[in-house]
Amino acid sequence: MAQDKGDVKIRRMVEGDLPKVNEIDRLLFGKERVPTWPFSFEAYWAVYRPKLSFVAELEGEIVGFLVGSIEKEERSQSLFSRLHTVGPLPRGQQIGWIDMIGIRPGCQHRGIGHSLVEAFHDECKRNNATMRSVVRENDEKLKNFVVALGFKKWEMATYEKDS
Repeated sequence: MAQDKGDVKIRRMVEGDLPKVNEIDRLLFGKERVPTWPFSFEAYWAVYRPKLSFVAELEGEIVGFLVGSIEKEERSQSLFSRLHTVGPLPRGQQIGWIDMIGIRPGCQHRGIGHSLVEAFHDECKRNNATMRSVVRENDEKLKNFVVALGFKKWEMATYEKDS
């Protein structure tokens, strides 16, 4: 499955793409980026091996990625999975979770992120899944991005109390 949008080609991620995706993630991980996941893409991949991942290529070079999964409501009970199940859902409902997305600096604001989300959304539709993403409250850039794509803020919030 590959989508071609002008010069941008969206395709499924393969193991050989990991060095380039890790490079993009390292370029983004800094003062400006507020990571939704508190660790690098490399660590995320090692733990979760996401089932539904895409890369964006521009002139044959990987310039962006999106990783996620489609899961039933009854996910495993790990801490991170619980973040994905913070509200009542009809039993067995499919949820497509966008866990990480990254676009190489210099290639942003060209529709690449939109194309990656569109590819993920197509898979969600094929699987009758609702699409969701976790965004940190202080990540204005990512919040603006998902809102521009038609996402709406869900009514659930996570609270914590220091011990």
